[in-house]
Amino acid sequence: MINLKSRRIVLLTALVLVPYAAMAQVEEIAAHRQKQIWEAVPAQARVMPRTERTVLVFNTPDHLYPKDPHKGYCIPYGSYAMRALGEKSGAYNPVVSAELAMFLPENIQQFDALVLNNTAGPWITPSDADMERPEFRKHGADKEAVEHVLRDSLLSWVADGGGIMAFHFATGANQHWPEFLELLGGRFVGHPWNEEVGIRVDEPDHPLVAAFDGKDFRLADEIYEFSDPRDRRKPQDLTKLRVLLSLDKARTNMDVKWINFPEEEFAQAWVKPHGKGRVFYTGFGHRAELYWNPTILQFYLDAIQFACGDLDAPIEPRSAVRQMENADTAQLGAGQPPDGFVSLFDGETLDGWRGDSELWSVRDGAITGVTTAETKLTENKFLVWKDEVEDFELRLKFRLQGGNSGIYFRAKERAAGRQLRDPVVGMQADFDQSGRWTGVLMEYLMRGVLAERGQRVVIDPDGTRRVVGSVGDPNELLAAINVNQWNDYTVVARGGRITIKINDVTMCEVDDQDPRRLKRGVLALQVHTGPPMMVQFKEIYFRTLEPDD
Repeated sequence: MINLKSRRIVLLTALVLVPYAAMAQVEEIAAHRQKQIWEAVPAQARVMPRTERTVLVFNTPDHLYPKDPHKGYCIPYGSYAMRALGEKSGAYNPVVSAELAMFLPENIQQFDALVLNNTAGPWITPSDADMERPEFRKHGADKEAVEHVLRDSLLSWVADGGGIMAFHFATGANQHWPEFLELLGGRFVGHPWNEEVGIRVDEPDHPLVAAFDGKDFRLADEIYEFSDPRDRRKPQDLTKLRVLLSLDKARTNMDVKWINFPEEEFAQAWVKPHGKGRVFYTGFGHRAELYWNPTILQFYLDAIQFACGDLDAPIEPRSAVRQMENADTAQLGAGQPPDGFVSLFDGETLDGWRGDSELWSVRDGAITGVTTAETKLTENKFLVWKDEVEDFELRLKFRLQGGNSGIYFRAKERAAGRQLRDPVVGMQADFDQSGRWTGVLMEYLMRGVLAERGQRVVIDPDGTRRVVGSVGDPNELLAAINVNQWNDYTVVARGGRITIKINDVTMCEVDDQDPRRLKRGVLALQVHTGPPMMVQFKEIYFRTLEPDD
């Protein structure tokens, strides 16, 4: 393993203009906490560095530190943890400093990556003490001129291939410099939560969330909300980011105060490019105990290796990814469905569908149904297709975040507000966040559950329901579902024979011989009463089948 301690001494000796004593403002942490952090740090990096790496861990400068809201806990713990991550794993040589001179053009080039350790305040602006130093004065006669050089130095360094790993209050710094906030991807506008919340892994296969094993989780921390970098009155534009982790609103207390944009998603970790460089940010990093949490430390280390350019990971923002996906699936787009199918959704409008515009819209190329804590539905609501269906095959993609939804078919409409609830009743191919109803076929408010997941069922002419076989173990079938991600749903209905599949795995089969069954009716998509939810549908393809003989 590289002798990082001796290497750090050599490096810091070379930086004669920015002495290591500058980090004296960071308080020492107790020995037992140092031990906890050291033991929790991964012994090895996830990947070997391509070359010896040097990482600047930058703290709030001395003149701003007394008013830093995170002094005394986040910053000293973060400083020690960032040093330990490099030293123990061998991934990089850490240089911890609060010296703004590190960002002068002649100094910043020495670093492969920059860690912004809860760095707060307008730190890019030189202090009076800075302006007394020759290394600053040679770049300008006043603070404004020198700050211009420092801004350009940082942005150019990243654009030329440098990397940033920033966390927590880094997005609260330099509020007077919109380009910096654009570089990071968002502006801190508040922390509605300081409690345990649900966290959704938006891209389970992304290398930078490997620490979480692709699974959603719960976390206790001060959770941030972000806005547009240039206008705190506007929500964050997530199409410019590749979001890795988000707040799971269905598993989080959404009744807290001071939420600025309750209808929006709350990204908690993302990556983005800047020229040839790489930027990673996460909101995690307020509570001290996170700095001796092995999972969080692995998450941080992976992010730093990504910033250094050693851990390869997709970085294209959502909009770019979507364009690539659209290009890759152009032959299956709304204009060119599979042979024999027609598209029921053009990817841009709700033409052909009718429903409550307060609940249904098109977002990111998908039909989207959303309810919030304020929606307070008293009955389930539907988006109804213009034509009735009888014998058919339906293929679509769905994604559900919270709550319950379903695909109704051969259903009938009723006047809203009836005593038995629901303006649409009939056959439903179900799915929900918990998994209890996913892959179940039912007639809600009529005959009830017709087939549980895994069952092969015959319904006799007298209405008797008999389980005659199995299509698989219910728990194993549920494992085929990509929770919070896009899934394929297929419904085949021909006469009384109905099969539903998710991700090409058969969930249940029914042979309905009851002459009283609904043979023809509407096709509809559902938002359900209950907790806040968001359901999305896209690539909705339909073909009529010949009647079953």
